[in-house]
Amino acid sequence: MTLSFNEIDKALEYFEQKNFSEASEKEFLSKYPNFTSFLTSNQFDALTEDEFLILMFDSLIVIKAYSDKLGSAIDADPDLIESLETENWDKYEQLGNLSFIEKVQLMMGKEQDEFSDFIISSFEMEEEDKDENPDPEISLPAKEIIFITVKTISDSINSTKK
Repeated sequence: MTLSFNEIDKALEYFEQKNFSEASEKEFLSKYPNFTSFLTSNQFDALTEDEFLILMFDSLIVIKAYSDKLGSAIDADPDLIESLETENWDKYEQLGNLSFIEKVQLMMGKEQDEFSDFIISSFEMEEEDKDENPDPEISLPAKEIIFITVKTISDSINSTKK
């Protein structure tokens, strides 16, 4: 199962109405203790604050969109999350010297174009934000970490759905 632009937009609207506050983020994630544990593990310490915010933003949107689509909250087993993360890193590395975008598109598949576009676009800064933060560059390793994490969450939900 994949996510459409419409489903992603609805999740974005939900969080925009809550102003993406830390309190609303914690309240939402409290329903997902296994995903919360995964997203707050020390493996993400290498990310800058901005990169970590993108990781959390993308993850929240994906979890909310799937939750809305499936009609219930799904929190995957930690062992499944870990296994899928390892599998995704292996697949990513096996793609060799392709560009980041090519790897994302191949791993997500043609049927998930809208979902992969969402992930890729999350690394692009809005023009008005560039004025406030003149050095918004997200490193390639950070993009890879964010992509693999979001894909792992998606795969975990798809493997767990009822």
